[in-house]
Parts: sequence; structure tokens; C-alpha cells
Amino acid sequence: MSDNDELAVIDGIKPNVYLQDGVEQDVKSASRRVSSILQGSSTYKVKRTWDHYYCTCPAWRNQGGVPVNARSCKHLKSLLGEKYEEARMKLKNPDGPPPSKGKAPASKTKPASKAKSTAGKKRKKGDDDDDDDGDHAEEAQEEKLKTKKMRGVPAPRSKGKAVVKEPDDHEEIKDEQKHEDEGMEGVKSSDELAEINGIKPNVYLEDGAEREVSSMSSSSTYKVKRTWDHYYCTCPAWRNQCCKPNFDNLQQGGVPINARSCKHLKSLLGEKYEEARMKFKNPDGPPAKGKPVSKAKAKKLKKAEDDDNEEEDDEDAGKGEGAPALLLANKWDLEKGADPTGWWISEKLDGVRTFYDGKRMISRLGNPFTPPQWLLDKLPTDVTLDGELFSGRGEFQSTVSIVKTVNSPHWKGITFQIFDIPSRGTSPFEDRVSFLKELFGPEGSHACAEVVLVEHEKAKDRQHVLDKLKEIESLGGEGLMLRKPGSLYEGHRSASLLKIKTFYDAEARVTGYVSGKGRLAGMTGALKCEMESGKKFNVGTGFSDKQRKNPPKIGSIITYRFQELTRDGVPRFPSYIGEPVDKDEPKDAEIPEHRKPGAKSALAAE
Repeated sequence: MSDNDELAVIDGIKPNVYLQDGVEQDVKSASRRVSSILQGSSTYKVKRTWDHYYCTCPAWRNQGGVPVNARSCKHLKSLLGEKYEEARMKLKNPDGPPPSKGKAPASKTKPASKAKSTAGKKRKKGDDDDDDDGDHAEEAQEEKLKTKKMRGVPAPRSKGKAVVKEPDDHEEIKDEQKHEDEGMEGVKSSDELAEINGIKPNVYLEDGAEREVSSMSSSSTYKVKRTWDHYYCTCPAWRNQCCKPNFDNLQQGGVPINARSCKHLKSLLGEKYEEARMKFKNPDGPPAKGKPVSKAKAKKLKKAEDDDNEEEDDEDAGKGEGAPALLLANKWDLEKGADPTGWWISEKLDGVRTFYDGKRMISRLGNPFTPPQWLLDKLPTDVTLDGELFSGRGEFQSTVSIVKTVNSPHWKGITFQIFDIPSRGTSPFEDRVSFLKELFGPEGSHACAEVVLVEHEKAKDRQHVLDKLKEIESLGGEGLMLRKPGSLYEGHRSASLLKIKTFYDAEARVTGYVSGKGRLAGMTGALKCEMESGKKFNVGTGFSDKQRKNPPKIGSIITYRFQELTRDGVPRFPSYIGEPVDKDEPKDAEIPEHRKPGAKSALAAE
């Protein structure tokens, strides 16, 4: 359970069952009468998606006037707990009614005829009662089913319930869109892809939902999936639209990941919707044609598309011709590092290192980022800046996803944290900071909320640094940086800049999987990995359920974190961090001799 998860604990109340983002669970309806008549079980799917939960029951779907992240139903209360749901509703919709009343929204359907007004009244009464799942309406349906069964009339499909007749693909799409339309009013305010310029998709997919689409020209079947603010398809046409944005002409450098389309997406979502989405996501780009580039070019573009992770141990690895000359840090040992008294302390941010050249933002390897123009317009054009794109502690993977996309609304949650100004690199560090304050300080010429100066404080002694490290780590931060007083900006690795972390990070190659057991049955329990040294070990923590269902591929490189090595020279309690985008070989951590296994006993023997 993550400390950074706002739904983990609300006002001191924890859910009965904790669901991570993307995790789903089946919940059975308490109404057994309808189930027995339909000869099937009324089971609904509850899923956690980002900052809210959804349920497939009618009561949840039909709350059109309620924000998506402030909807509840009796299945959510049963699974998560009533007190927790009350606290969540208060957090997400403080001005709304408490969920304890359990009122379901009024039905949008009208009685078929006046002769059926009695059944209609039953449905209305059911909507106003405590049962927020609409089970009273189902009782009216039950009577109807009994009558039709006696007459030999086939039973109709029940919304979201057991299916009497299996529909074909066309009916399925129509039914899914019908359900989407019923709840769309509440979705619009929080889901940018629910409707674009008044155009809705033929099939609405929530974040994490996927669907198979058959090829119209062959027997192949491709998978379409919604991921955050974009869709992807497993077809070659979608995959090969690799993105290396050309800032002079975005039309000639591939397509951003959230602005790609293909004929399968157009078939599923609708051509007009896809045209509107392309225009929204990539206004300066051409309309999506889904035409793949050659395999050789796709491979080259894919390599360029892969961006940097924050670690800089091999600063020359993979650098492009346009890579900026950045000041890179050495490591400071907690026990035997140089005396830090008088050095400047700042937090080591868990963001994406970014160089601004007065016109654009690029990574430390020279790959361009895709910030919105409104962010670039807030920066001066006559200086260069060194900093990090940052969306919060522990949000590194989200930050990486955002900086790779064009026109994503999530850029609004990104800040450009500036810690240096290379264009004034010949001035002492203190003078450079003073100049940055003139630009971005509270009274600065370019002061704005999206650009933040990283705070520095002078170290009193070693213990001050260690105490500060403990404080930052307790807040979920990654570590500290130390800058030498009076130092210049050097465009290479230098002892004037030091980084401090309690944990060590390293890279390993995935060689296999260990099957999960118990709650993790059917998922990946651990990754089998091989170090640079050739030693083998398993990584079994640090994964979300979503990652366990779709783990890194065999042969891929992962970053893991650990505190120390065992006597066998393998990491003790390693934790999965992610897949670094700028590494293609395993790399063991650099551990000082006195912190290696057996070092303490050897020193004691002396």
C-alpha cells in the first residue's frame, strides 16, 4: 500500500480491500431472485482506475449528474466498506449528498405504455429506496420474465446481467455504446477522450480497457487498448509510427504516441472521432493515415524515441550528436565522503533531467521532449537552463509517460524544477542562483507557478546532511544533492556536484519468471534476473498488479533498488523500479569497498 496513494487511507479510514490502480474484482449481487430466474449469476466488475472506482452495475452507470470519481453503489460499499465510501464521497464531492442514502439515479427510460404504469411505479420506488443497485426495478423485470416465460416468449437481455442470447460483434458494439451514453454526462468533466469537439467514440473504453478487432484484409486479430490519454493497437501500422519529434516541422518526425491512429482504431472508435482526436492531440501534424514506415526506419526512430531515466552513471552511453554538455554528479558516501560543511544541500528530485536551450527542451542524451507551447512561452529565450521535469515524489514513471506525449492535459501537473543556468557557467554557483532568482523568484521577470527554483540550504556539518537525508526520504524523496560553494558549471561529471542516496540502483537482464502464488496466482510472482557480474537473483517486490499481469519481456533490462549485498554478492531484498529507456546492458551498482559483504569483518580482524 503506497503512502502516495490518496485512496489508500482517507481521514484515517482504510478500505476493507485495497485495490491498486488498474486492479479489478468481481462482486456478486445480493439479489438472488433475479439470478435464479435468469439462470445465471448477477456478478458485477469493480475496478480501480486512477483516483476512482467504477462498477458495471446500472446504479453506478446511470449516475449521470455525479462526477465519475464521486460515484458509489452497494457493491463498492460491500467491497470497500461503508465508512470508507462515506469518507471517499466527502473527499471527492464535498458539496454533494452523502452516499449513505443510496439513491439510484432516475431511470432515463419511459414505460412502454400506460398499461404498464404499475410496473413503472415499482421501478421508480426502487430508485428512491435504499437499494442503490436498482434491484427493485429488477423485481419488476422478474415479473415480466415470468409472464413471458409462461407464454414461451424469449427473455430479453438484461443490462449488465446474465446474457440469454449471445450477441454478435455489431450488437456488442451498439450495446457498449448505449451503456457509455447512459453515464457520459458524468464522464465528460474528467475524461478528455469521452467526447472531443462534440464527437463521441462509437465504443467508449475506460482507462485500461481493451478490445480485440479483426483485420478487414486478413484473418489476423489485433488488440486495441486505452491507456491514460491515448489508445494503442498491436498492428504494425500503429507500432511503426515511431516518434522523434522534429520541432521545426512535427509532420516530418514521426507521430507522438498519443496522436497515433490506424484503420482498426477508426473502425472501432469511428473515423470522425479519430479525426477530432488527431487534431486535438497533434494540431500541427497531418491527419492520421496509419501508414507504417520501413522496419529499418522504425527501429531507428524507436531508439530515438526511448528517453532517459534519471540515473547518469554512464553519461556517454547512447549520447546523440545534439546531447547537451551537462554537469553530472559523483556519489557521496554516507560514512567516508568528503566533509560537506559549507556545501549547498538540495533535494535529489525523482524527475526527468531536462536541458532548455532557449527554444526547446531536450534530454541529457539529446532527445527532444514535447512540452506544450504555453509552457515554453513562460521561459526566457536568451539563456540556457538545467533542471528536471517533475510531477511529484514517486511519480517518475508517470512523468516519463507525460513528457513523451504532445498536448497531454497532464502537462498541467508538471513543473520545471530549475537548479542551474549553464549559460552563466563561468560565474560562481551563488551568483548563478542569484540570477535565477531575478528571473523566476517571487518578484522575478518570469515568475510563474510552472517554473520552480530548487531550494538550497548550507550544510552545517555531516550530521546535518544525514538528518536532512532522513527527512527527505521520510517524505518519499529519493535523496540529496551537494554542490560545492563557489563552483563553476562544468559540462561533464565533476566532484563539485555529489549525489546522496541510502539505496543503490542497478540494472539487470530479465531471464525468466516465477509464477505467483496465493493472491498473485495467475500473475508474475517475481522476475528471474542476471547481474552484470553474472550472478542470478529474483526481484519480487515493487510491482503493481498491472505490471505483474504484463511483466517486462525476457531479455529486457530493468532497474532495481537495494540497500546492501548478501555475502554471495547478490542484492538483499531488491525492489523493482522500472525499465530504463537508455540502457541496453546490465550494470552493477558501484559499492564502496568498506560497504561490500565481509568488509566490516575484515576491518575488525585488522
